[in-house]
Amino acid sequence: MNTDDQNYMARLIGRDVAQERALLTLIGTHQRGDLVALTERLRQNNEIGKAQLSTRLQEAKLPADLLRMAEHGFSLTATAIINGVGAHKYQPAPR
Repeated sequence: MNTDDQNYMARLIGRDVAQERALLTLIGTHQRGDLVALTERLRQNNEIGKAQLSTRLQEAKLPADLLRMAEHGFSLTATAIINGVGAHKYQPAPR
């Protein structure tokens, strides 16, 4: 796998983790009507997700130096999700 492919995979891993954490938050919370509480819960769960990125890179057999790429993909997607909750309309993160 060349460097561009590895960077792309690392960003996808970051995006995947952010989406997974958001889905788990939305399914597991009973505060769907309270946007402030839901947003705070998403932020808390994002911290858990960020901690999982290095493990996910290892599982994909990608070098640890791609953590920044994974964090970048994670950050863009997590921010888009939180903004979407606040605006009641999800706008996908830029690629």
